[in-house]
Amino acid sequence: MTAKSMLICPTNIVTYYHDEIRNEERAKKIVQAERDRKSRIIPLVAEEVTKGEYVLIENFEYYSALLKTQPNVRVPCLVYPGTSNEKRLTHILKICIPLEKGTSWLFKNELVMKLKQDHHLSDSTIARKVNCNTSTINRYTLDTRIPQHIREKALKMEAKTVLEKIASSIVIPEEVKMILYKKAIIEKGNDFRLTGKKFEYMKEFCSVCILPDALLGNTPGLEIFLDSLIFSNFKIKEHMRSLYNSFSIQETTLDQEDISIH
Repeated sequence: MTAKSMLICPTNIVTYYHDEIRNEERAKKIVQAERDRKSRIIPLVAEEVTKGEYVLIENFEYYSALLKTQPNVRVPCLVYPGTSNEKRLTHILKICIPLEKGTSWLFKNELVMKLKQDHHLSDSTIARKVNCNTSTINRYTLDTRIPQHIREKALKMEAKTVLEKIASSIVIPEEVKMILYKKAIIEKGNDFRLTGKKFEYMKEFCSVCILPDALLGNTPGLEIFLDSLIFSNFKIKEHMRSLYNSFSIQETTLDQEDISIH
């Protein structure tokens, strides 16, 4: 593809996702470091999707720094003709996974999930297009229905599997899911953490118990209720004892009836 060099304001370039830089001093250092480079390579690279509309495809950390320090100042940008969303997303991942270390896990998660959800690509297909291992792509797969701040902590708290199960469940109400996401990323060993086994209990509970709208609409009350279930392990022990006692009473009654008959 033939590219052309242009001067474009960062605010006139859009992205699928970028990591916001809140610290202005850090942003200034990134911009200065780019200017100090001896290379003649034009730092920003974009595609022109329609006349005058540009989507960034390379150097996202520098772009984020420019948005913080000089969003309306025109900077050099290498512009390629537009391709398709799928090709654009795979190109960005092909560059960012091995090279752009400044991009976050969430950045890559957003792009991988767009390929999976919008273009129906499997992890292995994405890996082939991006030139990496399937295990690398799997590291960035987590349902975007899960709140962003929860996804950011998923790998660190080793909660990815449980979070995915919560998001995909069709029996758990959305109001309950929003609370369960938080419970899944509590530190390991905490009695209020939603583990894989406790999730299965929760799924079973929600499949047989319809929670009233009054409780679902009362977030603080709903969280207290869910905490009590998770903390008590859904009262499984009490339930088992109740079943046993009920069975024992029936057996005793039957024995007495047998005696009276004979």
